[in-house]
Amino acid sequence: MKFKKMKMIPPTMREKKRYFLLKTDEKKVERAILKFVGELGYAEANPQFVSKKPYLILSINHFMLDKIRTSLALSGINVIRVSGTIEALMEKSGMH
Repeated sequence: MKFKKMKMIPPTMREKKRYFLLKTDEKKVERAILKFVGELGYAEANPQFVSKKPYLILSINHFMLDKIRTSLALSGINVIRVSGTIEALMEKSGMH
């Protein structure tokens, strides 16, 4: 049986991400997002934790940027920086 190779999704159809640099723990971030945007908003944002040391890097869908940033601010979580790529986030924050 021969398997077909999967085609790559073109860049215009991919989910665009934004990356947050935070100094807090995962549980606080998850609670803040769920509290202010709910389960549906959480699913739309598709938050993924990319790195945990020394700072937390959170990846989200770019459509939910304002809502997630607001939910974090209302919970008292300080967003250090937001960027479109992890490399630029590290470079701008001086962690590179």
